[in-house]
Amino acid sequence: MCIQTTPSGPFAGYLKGLLFFVFLGLLSPALLHAQRQQRFKAGVLAGITAAQIDGDASAGYNKVGLQAGLRGIVLLNQKQDASIELLFTQRGSRNEPKTPPFFKTTLNYIEVPLQWHYHDWPANGDAEDPDFYRIHFNVGLSYARLLGYQDDSDGSIAGITPALDDLNANSFCFLIGASFFVNRHIGFNARYHRAFNRLYTAGKSGTNFAYNLLEHYLAFQVIYIF
Repeated sequence: MCIQTTPSGPFAGYLKGLLFFVFLGLLSPALLHAQRQQRFKAGVLAGITAAQIDGDASAGYNKVGLQAGLRGIVLLNQKQDASIELLFTQRGSRNEPKTPPFFKTTLNYIEVPLQWHYHDWPANGDAEDPDFYRIHFNVGLSYARLLGYQDDSDGSIAGITPALDDLNANSFCFLIGASFFVNRHIGFNARYHRAFNRLYTAGKSGTNFAYNLLEHYLAFQVIYIF
């Protein structure tokens, strides 16, 4: 079974494309300025997510999805910076491996994380004049807007299927993570996200779904900094 929410289909694609072009337009002046001042940087990132929804009758981060987007960076000082990202992120719910009933729900989001980063471990061992820092710790907040969903099950009412028409389209998350950079440009990032607000609140709508739903997920990314 496959279901789509609003916005869906071509409209969702147009919206995602428009948001990316707007972000690029806003980022372009910073990129030009960065060439002169090195105060701003930009990057691209891509990776996978492993998601879980409390209340879906399945334990573990079983739902794997995709994540990709752009990052704009403001250098605060030698060891700190702040960033904003625009990401396409897939979250959702899936049954435990080889355990019926079988279900899989993919939730598609446009996500905007705001983060603070702290750097450590100079690659050349010189704390006074580092070549670059290998370890970056990050903490922040993110806002995400649900664009649509795809729901596949074995025909039974399982997972979060009964609540899909009444999901909260707005998601606010806390996130924490760390990155390891192999050189100035390429890094590998892992981070944990947990929602402040519920994806679904039992008893607030006309559905019979009996459980509150709360999202959390892991993200593993490769990032390239220009």
